[in-house]
Amino acid sequence: SLARLGGSMQKNNGFTLIELIVTIAVMAIIATLAAPSFGNLIEKRKLDAETRELSFVLSEARAQATTLRSNVTLKFQHGQNTSILKYWAPKSENIILDNTANDVDFSDVVFTPIGQPLQRTKTIIDPADSSTKVVRIPLKFSLCNPEIKQSRTISVSMNGTVTSIESGQC
Repeated sequence: SLARLGGSMQKNNGFTLIELIVTIAVMAIIATLAAPSFGNLIEKRKLDAETRELSFVLSEARAQATTLRSNVTLKFQHGQNTSILKYWAPKSENIILDNTANDVDFSDVVFTPIGQPLQRTKTIIDPADSSTKVVRIPLKFSLCNPEIKQSRTISVSMNGTVTSIESGQC
């Protein structure tokens, strides 16, 4: 046996330096590939959070109007909220108010004492004869994150309630 010849069999319980380096290299490659998708996931979560917040502010302004039996105005800018004046703007610098569609507008929303928003209008150019027309626009609000090219559009019914939140591209 080897023990009699002066040699001994030792059991190797550790990793060699080469095994450790290869493992770290593989983990670094995987992390490099996964990092962009984590960034997109974070940006998507920010967009969803801003959309939920705007939806909540719209509902809150409507409820405030019915509670106070007074008009409550929502402005899409930073400002100090009062009982009859609400302000909202995205907190994230990557989220923009997207009004490129003809049926989306970020002008003030006025909720009446019965909770209904006042009808809004927008002047558009009629492509048929290049004349300008004043048209009623639905209550739609679109938030866009250009980094991930995703948008969320909130639709509000004629009675002032949020009816849908749709995902899309921007």
